Parts: sequence; C-alpha cells; structure tokens
Amino acid sequence: MSNYLEGSLKLEEWQEKLMTKKIAIFTWLHNGNYGSVLQAFALQRFLIDHEFNAINFDYDASLKTKLINWWKNKNSPNLFLKKIVDAKGKRSYPRPELFEKREKKFFDFKKENMQLTNLYRTPKEVADAAKEYEIFICGSDQIWSPALMNPVYYLDLVPDTSVKVAYAPSFGVIKMPDAKKRQISGYLKTFKYLSVREKQGQALVKELINKDIPVQVDPTMLISREMWAKYAGKRLIEGRYIFCYLLTPNPAYIEAVKKLSRRRGIPVVIVPTSKGPFKTGFSEHVDVGPLDWVNYIHNAELVCTDSFHGCIFSAIFEKDFILFKRFSDADKNSENSRIYTLTELLGVEHRLIDINNMDSLDNLKPINFDYIRETIERESEKSRKWLLDILEKECG
Repeated sequence: MSNYLEGSLKLEEWQEKLMTKKIAIFTWLHNGNYGSVLQAFALQRFLIDHEFNAINFDYDASLKTKLINWWKNKNSPNLFLKKIVDAKGKRSYPRPELFEKREKKFFDFKKENMQLTNLYRTPKEVADAAKEYEIFICGSDQIWSPALMNPVYYLDLVPDTSVKVAYAPSFGVIKMPDAKKRQISGYLKTFKYLSVREKQGQALVKELINKDIPVQVDPTMLISREMWAKYAGKRLIEGRYIFCYLLTPNPAYIEAVKKLSRRRGIPVVIVPTSKGPFKTGFSEHVDVGPLDWVNYIHNAELVCTDSFHGCIFSAIFEKDFILFKRFSDADKNSENSRIYTLTELLGVEHRLIDINNMDSLDNLKPINFDYIRETIERESEKSRKWLLDILEKECG
C-alpha cells in the first residue's frame, strides 16, 4: 500500500483509506534512544501498511508529573540521576551543539515519518485524549520496567470499554519487589491480549497472573530487510569501516575494538552517547539521526555494540557483529534478559562477549546468516499473524 509516509497521498486521503477504528500506540518517544524511536516507527509503519488507523500517542511527562509518578510508585532515583549525568555530559562535550543537532534530527524524524497525537504532559491530558480511541497497543521497549514504573504505559488511563493489547513490551528485569508484583498483576489483568518480548517476561506474567502468553519479536523485525535498506538510504560513509556503538562506555570493550581494527586493518566509526566514550581515537560522529544510525550499520563491515537494537539491525542486514554485555548478571538492575532471548533465538550466543570471555575474540566462530535469515522470517511472520489476527477481529 502506498501512503502519506512515502509522499504519494495527502494525509486526508490516507486516513480515508484506513480502517475506521482508531488505534493508539503507547511507547517511549522522548528518551533520545535510537532503538526506542525506531521500534515505535516500525510498529506504526507495519500497521499503516496493513491499512490500520494507527497513531503514536505523544506523551512526554512534565517534570512535576515525573516527580509525582516517581514518588507514588516508589521508583528508582536513577531515573533522575541519569538525566543529570546526560545533561552534564552534553554540556561538557567540546562541541555541545552537535548533541543539539542530534536532538533536532530525532525531532525531525518523528515529525516527518510518524503520525503523532498532540503532545501531552500529564496523566489527565492522556485520559481526556484517550477517549477518542477504541483500541490501544502498548509496546515495545522496556516500558514495563518496575524500576521506572509508569501506569500510563500499562494503559491504566484508557477507557474501560476499550480493547487493550500488549505487543512485545519488556520488563527489562528477572526479579521485582513484591509490592511491584501486586501492582503490575492488577494492570495485566485488564488486558484483552498479552504478549512480551523476552522469555523472562513470559515467566513473570505466568507467575503474576497464571496466564500463558507468547513471546513476540521486537517491532523492528516486523519490517523487511529490503524496506529498512530503503529507509536507510544511500551510503553515508565511504570505504570499509567498523561501526561501534556503546550505550555504556567500557574501557575493556574499547581496547577490544581497537584490537579488532588493527587486526582487520579497518578504521572505526563510533557514535558516542552523552556518557561517551570520547577521545578513543576513532572517527567520532555525534550528530547522527535515527535513519543515519541504521545506515551506519547497513554499510559497516563489522558492528561492535552493547545495544539490543544494534544487534537486531546487524542481524537484519546480515552484518558480522560483536555484542558486548552491558551488565553483570549479579547486578540487580541488569537488563541482560532481553539479549539472552535474542542471542538464543538467533543462535549467536558465541557472539555475546563480556570481560570473562574476551579471549574468544581471537578465534570467533562465523555467524550462520542462513539460519538467522530463516529464523527472522519465521518468527516475524508468527508475530505479524498474531497482531494482525487480533486487529482484524477487533476492527471488524
């Protein structure tokens, strides 16, 4: 189906072609994370391509709202500490305007490629606006994290008469406090259709409400490799290069990437976050938009990352990759559950590297991309069918 995203239809004409029931998607749109915004884009794009009237709910809570939510839900103070560290990192960078350009590119990407509601800043605004919609989808990403508990992303504010669907949201953890378990179990019981993104989340739902639910693929895998290549556009970096993207700077991982660069005789292009890493000696690219980031992966010879979505796009584009483990398994805030599910699914557990198996980089077993391609096609089709069957039934 051609649509307004490709410029072939005006918005009014596009809306007339879609099913009449209005679908609102709730997920993170304002955390400046490449994977977050790309999965939000992918889910909406998939639904629009199948003629569903889907819009992303543009919720960016005010500071007052965030503080109230943090206090009421007894959330981790890391939510605010990370924001402070993030802002400080951007200000202290020699060229802070580059981070401003990156933010502008995120804003432009959403404006140009996604259908969004008006911007809402409080739960009351969300509740009032939600009355216009009949079907609600939450997911994907770690929107169900108990450390960042927010009832908005459990669709607590939508009308009782609406249809609530969970498409591959993630808890991001294996364990949670009993008080959070009771709170979350209450939210889960209000959903008509439930799925999650990781096996650990599947086990948690079984524990909390004694319900067997499916594990679905991340929304970025609902879109074909060919379409992602089209969105990525023409090559942005000439020549061979290793692409490095680390959400959590780790000196041991940087040294490992340098070693790989020397061994292969290929330079490294790095996209740092506000935390760095900086001054690595690599070619540093800061003002990179979401589709630029996809382009960098698409055209790399090797991808070195600790990013869940960095791994997914490497697999989609069949790129040689190293997936560094961000967290220690002993860390109570570990988010490793999602990468264990992903690497097991793709048969690439040997490409998951931490400080305990760095020596394996000297003798890596090749990646079986035939297996990865077949797995992505099979599992993505299952997830597409699950979601489309639900929406076709609910939309009549």
